[in-house]
Amino acid sequence: MEGDRFNQLVEVMDAMAAGDRAAVFVLYREFGGMIGAALRREIRAMGIEFVRPEELGDLVIDACFELNDCAGAWRPDGGALPWTWAARRLRQVVIRHIGVLADELDHERLLHVSEAPPVSGAQEPEEVAVLAGLAALDDSCALLQKALAKVASARDRALLLELKVQASLGDPSPALTVANRNGMRPDAVRQAAKRTLDRLRRLAHTDEHFAGLSCLAILR
Repeated sequence: MEGDRFNQLVEVMDAMAAGDRAAVFVLYREFGGMIGAALRREIRAMGIEFVRPEELGDLVIDACFELNDCAGAWRPDGGALPWTWAARRLRQVVIRHIGVLADELDHERLLHVSEAPPVSGAQEPEEVAVLAGLAALDDSCALLQKALAKVASARDRALLLELKVQASLGDPSPALTVANRNGMRPDAVRQAAKRTLDRLRRLAHTDEHFAGLSCLAILR
């Protein structure tokens, strides 16, 4: 990594080590591509050859949070970039996601990341559209909408909202219902929802702007 770029990385790692709550998202924005490449290697080493872009993006976000947790121990003169130095920790991030990733394998086990464009004219899931409408009227809903956009892919946002709505309707097996609607396994739905909720809780605890999320019923 060239000098100026490396210096920028050192600044971001130092900021995270000092408790800068926004630095983890700077790391994601500026170095997410390199972290993603490291995660792909870990994924392939576990025999998974295909992962959707949104799933990889979710993994990169989690990896950035993991690097944030150990930023103070990394040394810029140690000879390894943070994501190489923390390879074991990032491997655990991948392992935690392995069930969800396995659901995303296509039948031909492609070696490249799919980059299929969104379907033209596709409508937002009903729950996402409802939240968008409520966000225009209610500050708490607006905060939740903004937080979801920050920490989760479009698919995972929709899954969480659909799961919560289904549960509120008294469905005894909401994950099964949502899974059937989306062509998934119930455990994959539950894992995706848990991942999003964990990130929302973490965001509420690390960023004062999103502290109000802690009071919302969706996080309980």
